[in-house]
Amino acid sequence: MENYLILLSERILLKAQSREDSVLLRRELFYLKQKNIDINLNTDDLKKTFWINIYNAYVLIIANEPRQHTSVFKQKRIKISRYHLSLNDIEYGILRNYSYNIGSIYINNPFYSKFIKTIAISQLDYNLHFLLNRGALSFNPSRV
Repeated sequence: MENYLILLSERILLKAQSREDSVLLRRELFYLKQKNIDINLNTDDLKKTFWINIYNAYVLIIANEPRQHTSVFKQKRIKISRYHLSLNDIEYGILRNYSYNIGSIYINNPFYSKFIKTIAISQLDYNLHFLLNRGALSFNPSRV
């Protein structure tokens, strides 16, 4: 059985790669209920697949916009389940289990929201950096 959220994330990534309008699909993300996210993304593999696709899609969407700021990774412009997230929130909060790195050491950040802590993966995967940004360059929706 196909997972609706995985399919949605793949469709958004496809639209972003072909530079098509993805506003309606992104609106679906905004109106998702957290309960549906918890039910449909109930394993770390499903969470990684969904969030890597969303991350890469938004990297492309932001890159194709005319005006860019130096802090594009910090801007909270990704709307999911009525929350506003940044690319950093997805990478470090969700995919890296609400941690940040100092050199080669990862330290948990206690200031992430309850929403991020609830949907974050439970097991840190040190190979994620290979899938972020690079997956958006040549289409291959992430199927971890």
